This record gives sequence, C-alpha cells and structure tokens, in this order.
Amino acid sequence: MDSKLLTQTKEAEMTNNLSNTIHAWCSKNLNEETIRELDHDPARVIKLYRDFTGNGWLESVNIFENPNTFRDLIEIGKILSGYSSAISNVIGVNCVCAMLLTTFGTDSQKEIGRKVLKGDILTCFSLTEPDAGSDIGNLQTTATLEGDHWVLQGKKYLATGAAVADYILVVVRTNPDKPLNKGISLFLVPGNVHGIKLSPQQKIATNSFASCEITFDSVRLPQEMVIGGQDFGWGVITFAGAVERLMVAASCVGLSRRILEYLYEYTQHRMIQGQPLYDIQLINHQLADMAIKIKAADLLLGNAMELLTSGATPTVEICGAKVFASEMQQEISMAAMKIIGGRGYLKEYPVERWMREGLLSLYAGGTNELQKNIIARNMQKDYASKTKERNS
Repeated sequence: MDSKLLTQTKEAEMTNNLSNTIHAWCSKNLNEETIRELDHDPARVIKLYRDFTGNGWLESVNIFENPNTFRDLIEIGKILSGYSSAISNVIGVNCVCAMLLTTFGTDSQKEIGRKVLKGDILTCFSLTEPDAGSDIGNLQTTATLEGDHWVLQGKKYLATGAAVADYILVVVRTNPDKPLNKGISLFLVPGNVHGIKLSPQQKIATNSFASCEITFDSVRLPQEMVIGGQDFGWGVITFAGAVERLMVAASCVGLSRRILEYLYEYTQHRMIQGQPLYDIQLINHQLADMAIKIKAADLLLGNAMELLTSGATPTVEICGAKVFASEMQQEISMAAMKIIGGRGYLKEYPVERWMREGLLSLYAGGTNELQKNIIARNMQKDYASKTKERNS
C-alpha cells in the first residue's frame, strides 16, 4: 500500500471513530423529548454545548495548520444537525468566530479563540443590518477613531448568539471614502460593553439560541480590538463566509440523512392495505432519489472542503455546495411531510420541526440568490478568459 493511500485510510479510520463517539454523545444527551424541550430552554442549550466542548473535540480546529481538524468539524456538523439544530448552531457560530480569531487575530485574540474552542467563552458574528444583508454594500454601522479609541455607532440585525456572547465580532465601516473591500474592519466587542443594547428577535425555530438586534450607541473600544487590521475586514469576512457556507452545507447533509433514516423506518412499519408503505414503488423510489441527492450534496461539500484546505480559493465550489445542499434539504423536508401525511403536521412528530429548522439554510451564509449571483459572475469571468485564450 502506497503512503498516500495509507494516510487516507488512517484518516478515514480516525473520522469513523470520531463519528461513532459523537453519535454516542448525541444518543445519550439528545433524545427526541430533550430536543423538543431545548427550543424553550436557552440555559440547557449552553449547558449541553459546554458539556460537548469539554470533551476536547474542537480544541485544535485550524483549517490551514491542520486540515484534518476542519474535516472533523464538518463531520461533527453533519452529525449534530441530525439531532439538534440548536446545538449545531451554537457550535457552528462559535467555531467560525474562533477560526477568525486564531487565524487573523493578535496573540491575545488568538488566546480568546482557543478558549472559545474549549467552551470557556461564547462568541457571536454580526454582519447583517436592517438594510444590509446580502447587499453588504449598504453597510451603515461605523467606527470612528477618536484619540486612542474607536467609537462604534449603528445597528445590527439577526446576530445569532448575541444574547449569551462574551464577545461579538462586528463588521463595520472604518473608511467610508474607500471602496467596500478596502474600507471595512472587524471588531472584537465585549458583550457587556457600555452603550450596547441587545433585543432578542423571535424566529420560527431555535429560539433557545437567540438572534438579536444590536444597537451600538457611541460604544468605545481600544484600538487593539480590531481583528486583522484596520480597513482589512473584507478578507476576514470573505474567509468567514467560505467557512460558514461549508458548515451550512454540512448541516443540510446531516439533517437530510436523519430525515431519510426516519422515513425508511416509518415506511417499513406503516402498513397500507396489508403491506409496508416502503413496498410501494412510488414511495421507495422517492427515498432512492433522496439518497442520490444526499450523496451528491456530500460529494460537492467534500470537494469544496478539500480545495479550501489545500489553500485554493474555491468560490464557485463553495457557493454551489451551499445552494445544492440547502435546496435539496428543502425538497426532502417537503417530501417527508407528504409521505408522513397528516401526522407530519403534528408537534408530536419531528418532521414539522425539521422543516422549520431547515429553512434557515436558505439564508445562512448569504441567500441562495446571492450565491447564484457569485457563481454567475465567476462563469462570466471564466468564459471571457477562455475566449481570450482561444483567440490569442
């Protein structure tokens, strides 16, 4: 066996062992009754999160220094999403923030990032504003340098995890006279700083990990709270977007797998005219289609992840994986509702919860329309480049 194949085999064994360990933790801590209760118990969500991180499974996550740890994080995201979107979201948000801190931060910021991965510190990433979501060019929140301090002014929207965050990573304009990619910065803002106001926003799912509207009223921060340097926020948030989109795709794959497993069990035991529902070709073909699409989504995700961890900039692949996985997940959720029938509309069955929770994937990491815009622009550039080469 050559060395490359041997390495791949060992990595696969390690991933499989980790998967079994994560499944065991989830089976112990996240039964269906507990999952239903979590939507009304924020303190319990954080307690479970700290219990999970206390096992050390996230401590060494680093995309570039150790790509295998990022692969493990994606695998963890798949598994957790099949059990609880609340727990999966807490881990996803905090891991994105931790990677930003450990990749772009100062030594003291890197230390905060390491504490996040241990579960000692909670964080939140805040980019969206009331009038600036996919249209980041309309960003209105500003930071103005006054003496030795930056003064933040403005309002953020849908900041998931802000209600419990020790630190909030906030994207603001620091130089309105420059183009967007040269005039924004990322700040590390303490959650209890003077001048900050948090207002939780009610969602259709995962309210136990609240999203908030944040108002910054002359919030003063020392200069060392900038992450990655003044006016260099664009590169930082581009990296954050890539990681978040991959994690969204992973959550869609994991949730879709869980739905398919549930449907298989349900259709094996649900009897129609003396035969299992699964034996009806119309039904088992639907489940076969689901299995094909889930595998395709997982392959797209895996390809994009491998390109990113190798140092490439796979923008199209990442956006494509996110779009395909999220739209697939919506199709599977809707098909599950139809297969289950009226039972799927009842709270005592998990299908309605899966449908509600899965909707977030259409928006998290940027709307699918935004992803398609990015893909279309890149197609145009590639076509122009190839045409120029042919004609030269």
